[in-house]
Amino acid sequence: MRERILWIDVIRGISILAMITFHFAFDMMYFGFAKSDLIYQPDWRLFERMIAFSFLFIAGLSLSITHEAWINWKSFIRRYGMTAICAVLISTVTYILFGNDMIRFGILHAISISGLISLLFLKLNSLSLVLLAVAIFLINTMMPKPLNGDYFWQWLVHTTNTPNSLDYRPIIPWITPFILGMASHQLFKNWGLLEKGKAVTHRELSFLSWLGRNSLAIYLVHQPILFASFSLFLKIS
Repeated sequence: MRERILWIDVIRGISILAMITFHFAFDMMYFGFAKSDLIYQPDWRLFERMIAFSFLFIAGLSLSITHEAWINWKSFIRRYGMTAICAVLISTVTYILFGNDMIRFGILHAISISGLISLLFLKLNSLSLVLLAVAIFLINTMMPKPLNGDYFWQWLVHTTNTPNSLDYRPIIPWITPFILGMASHQLFKNWGLLEKGKAVTHRELSFLSWLGRNSLAIYLVHQPILFASFSLFLKIS
């Protein structure tokens, strides 16, 4: 089995738990057990953005680690191809369940496209990557929202023809944490934080690292399990 970096899996595992918590709150709202605007409160919106930021940051860091010397196309196609397939699956399922509020370009879509675009940035040094991330952030801050544009461009930026969506992460600005993750690679390497294969010595870390190693599968199955549980509870009640 390929050696992994423990703390990255642990942080990814924490992000997965945070995501499950957020989706549990959404389901509570959806099934009428919480007020209808619960997850639209400022604190919940900030929580949601922090979760998305963490996933994209870790994905960017992982891209740089995996393809540091050269682009390993086999690994890239396997990992990002699977993420892209899962993104299409999420869009299909949410269309069936929620119709026009479906997820058209959510977190998995953003990770897939950000990974593809960021192959162009692999040879940039950390300072250049940080400056690029800052530039994208400033562009997003200064341009009007939504930007006057066609439906097609919603993957890139929020346009006037972008429909409502349960999860929406356009490349501008959400490639920013991905690039910052790439920029952190050299820093973490210099600090000796990217050593692989260290043993798990605490049960809690073992559980969190397991969640991190299986984050994509958990992302796909946790919400159907929650939905089924709430539906069953309502029927029993």
